[in-house]
Amino acid sequence: MRLLRTTLIVLTCAALIAVGALAFLLQTHPDFLPMERPAQPKGNAVRMLFLGTSSMAWTDGKSTWLVDGFFSRHAVGNVLLSRLNVQEDRVLEVANEIFRRLEMPAALSGIVVAHSHYDHSMDAPFLARQFGGRVYGSQSTWQIAKGQNLPAMQMEVMQQGGVASLGQFDVKLVLSAHAPTGFTGGFNSQPVRLPAHALSFKEGLSYSFVVSHPAVGPAPFALIQPSAGFVAGQNKGLTVNTVFLGTGGLGKLDEQYIADYWQEMVVSTRAKKVYLIHWDDFTQALLEQGKPVALKPMPRLLDDFPRSFELLKMFSKRDDVDLQVLDGWEMVCF
Repeated sequence: MRLLRTTLIVLTCAALIAVGALAFLLQTHPDFLPMERPAQPKGNAVRMLFLGTSSMAWTDGKSTWLVDGFFSRHAVGNVLLSRLNVQEDRVLEVANEIFRRLEMPAALSGIVVAHSHYDHSMDAPFLARQFGGRVYGSQSTWQIAKGQNLPAMQMEVMQQGGVASLGQFDVKLVLSAHAPTGFTGGFNSQPVRLPAHALSFKEGLSYSFVVSHPAVGPAPFALIQPSAGFVAGQNKGLTVNTVFLGTGGLGKLDEQYIADYWQEMVVSTRAKKVYLIHWDDFTQALLEQGKPVALKPMPRLLDDFPRSFELLKMFSKRDDVDLQVLDGWEMVCF
């Protein structure tokens, strides 16, 4: 009995040490500061406000829509040790700040969801219930919406892609791929009831978003690639000026993959401007005491953003592309 008790104590201590070490590594960030740029004029018709990971708010002064809208951004300890729920007060604080900065009424025309991992999908049903609009995504995202009792009329399943009409914006959902990390794959076949563990949110299908608006011209002008994955040839025939390029986990992949990713997303689309997104640690809050918080890169355990940034910078110089890193609450005007 004494041996069993001693063994259990040793195993418990080892487990606690392992969890503590993991938590420490997940809070160790590489040094990186995005370059400061002057604020862009608000007079432009089409504007995008970046909100960390691949979350964005888009407006043309008449309607507002979101990509993902993940604002809970749970602390790493909660992600590791507990089940997650929408942090409603935090989400509402961020949403109200978005509408204030965009000088728009507190209403949404819709939310497009990149894939069904919690850091993309979890807050979308809550935001749709609060501010209106439909949630557009895969069947796996629909299971998350059902788990939060979002009315069926506020969810549109775009299993094979399609076009979401959001005011005067047309947003085409294109089947793509998640970055090839250890967190890919799986489908939500039953409603995901909250609170739920982070691993309960299966990827489902992953999408790219192609954005069009008549104020910018008759053709698509922007491609949003939320995750650092791709399907070869997915952008065949597409030409855009601007790419919002997800980099999460990219720094842990080999150089040839990164080169192929750049080729598919940037070179093949003839883009001239690239903004890097989903580079930040999404366990850090966007606001603290009502003030914006500068984003930090993903922890070294999950990514090596300085490495991928240097490679992408090399490709951008070679191909004469303007490469920039977006910080939280930064606005891009078209």
